Order: sequence, then structure tokens, then C-alpha cells
Amino acid sequence: MEGLDYIRKYYSTFINSVSDSIKSSSGKVIKNIGDCLLFYFPKTSDSNNLDAFREAIDCEFKILNERYKINKELCNQNLPPFSYKISLDYGLLDLALVGDYSQVDLFGSTINLCSKINSSLSVPNEIIIGDNFYRVLKSLPLVFNDFDFVENSVYKITNSTGYPTYKLKRKNTLIQKSTNFNDKCSVSVKQLNLSSVTHDQDNRYSSRKENDLSSPNKKNNNKQKIILVDDEQDILFTYRLILENYDYSITSFTDPSIALNYIKDLSDFNNLLVVLDIRMKNLNGFQLHQQIKAIDPTIKILFITALDILDELISIVPGISQDQIMRKPVNNKIFTNTVEKLLIS
Repeated sequence: MEGLDYIRKYYSTFINSVSDSIKSSSGKVIKNIGDCLLFYFPKTSDSNNLDAFREAIDCEFKILNERYKINKELCNQNLPPFSYKISLDYGLLDLALVGDYSQVDLFGSTINLCSKINSSLSVPNEIIIGDNFYRVLKSLPLVFNDFDFVENSVYKITNSTGYPTYKLKRKNTLIQKSTNFNDKCSVSVKQLNLSSVTHDQDNRYSSRKENDLSSPNKKNNNKQKIILVDDEQDILFTYRLILENYDYSITSFTDPSIALNYIKDLSDFNNLLVVLDIRMKNLNGFQLHQQIKAIDPTIKILFITALDILDELISIVPGISQDQIMRKPVNNKIFTNTVEKLLIS
């Protein structure tokens, strides 16, 4: 038991100290994987946000600088010191519901690539960035010019294709390296920029007509349009009853894939609101949201869900506010007021 307590104390010190630095820098910790932490900075979803990128980079230097104080405390407790490996990259990610659909996870090629960089190309107590992140910083001279970029190893994607990596250093600042420590920490930093998932689109208008619970005139572009998406027919019926006294053009779908194809065929996205559930078959609400925004980022979205993950949803999905999320069962007045507010915004 003493050995287990020893290990728990050691890793809790690492996780707590790094997590505090991340959270104080507007970062979001997704999960810990053994002796690694996966986190990202939501504000960098805007690739022109200089302050967000400065804050994200400052966080990594803060983690490195504070390890000296932490290691001193560990030594006083006869515990071995930490040696960190920090890797960052920038790219598209996907969202997934995990467990009992009460938690959100991130995955995708960006995370996979950064993980490989971290495991094979990172240098202890250095900050290593991938080429995608390097190119984003290069497009921001006011941030880029504050740092030196030293070419690091190239990750071999194929025999003929390499992915460059760089050591990130502040100009005129030396980062002391500790070379005698065993690597006990591996941190991967990612940015959430939601990707589109390709789906079969063979079921087009004929299939939609069978699943569409109404037949709005798609040429009526001036009328406010609402698309309801929920895999429970009773829920859709309830929403339509609540909205029946309002002059909306309402279309309802129980199949999110068919709803997506319908939206793709629309010729105009003005005065359009999509009301969708999160937990659905084929496409969950996160995936549907991603693909709708890929069609046109101005399309308004309202999530209605029974899941108790509202705060996490706001922090993870860029551009989502509290006003765009409602919990089931809906209050009729709040629902109609929210719909009206989103349509005129």
C-alpha cells in the first residue's frame, strides 16, 4: 500500500501542477493518459487571435519554469524530480461522446500526429511544435518574431514525405535543460477546430421526402425556417405543437444524415435555425453541428439535450454560448423565446 500511495502522490503532484497552469491560461484539460495530459486552448480556434496564441505559448514556458520549484519540493520528500516533454500542434479535431454519453472526448489525425511527435521526436524540457503550428505562428508576425525556431527532427509520414518539427525558444532567453531526469511527464497540446466527417450522400431528395414530417416551400426564402432534428418522433411532435402558433416554416427529421442532405440542398441559409439533439444514431449532435457549420458557418444552431454536459459543451465547442443550449424537457415559453431570439440575431 505504501508503494501505491507513493505513486499516487507522485503523479497527482504532476497532474495538479500542470493542470493549474493550463486552466490559468484559458486552456482546457481533456484527459490524462498514464503520465500524459491532453489539453488544448479553445480561444486559438480564431487563427488571428494574437493574445490567445501568446497565452497558449506562455503556458508551456510557465510549465517548464515552475518545474524547478516542484522538483525542489519533490526532493524534500525523497521523490524523484520531473522531466517534461511538451509537444504542440494545430489542426482539425473531431468530438465524440464517450462512456454513458456524459463526457466529451477529442480525437483525430492532429492528436495522433502530435502524440507521435511527443513520443519519438520531443526533447526533455524543451517545447517542440509541429509544422502546422509553426506555419500558423509564421502568419502572425507580432507573435512569431518573439521566438526563435530551431529545426528539430523530421517525422517520417511515408518514405518520401516528412513532417518538420521545431524547438520553440524565446528570443534572448535560455531555458535550462535537465538531462539527468527520467521522463516522467508527457504533455500534448491541441487546438479545437472542428472537422467535417464524410458520409454517404446517395439517399437524397427521395429519401428525405419519406422522412420529412412537413413539406415547406424551399423557394420561400423570406420566411423564417426551422429544421428540427431528433431521433424520437414524439419529441419532434412536441416541438411542432409548441411552435404551431408562430409563422415559421418547420421541417422535421428523425434521421440526422437525411437532415444534413436536406440542408446541403437549400439555396439560401438566411433566417434558418437548426434545432438538434446531441445523442442520436448515425450522426450525433456534435458531428451534425460540425458538418452544418462546414456548409455555412452563419447557420444558427440550438442544442436541446438531456445530457448533463452543458458547461463542458460550452467550453469545448467554439462559438457555442449558453443561449444556444437548452435542457430537456423544455419549458414552452423559454423555448419559443429562445427560438425567436436566435432567429432575429
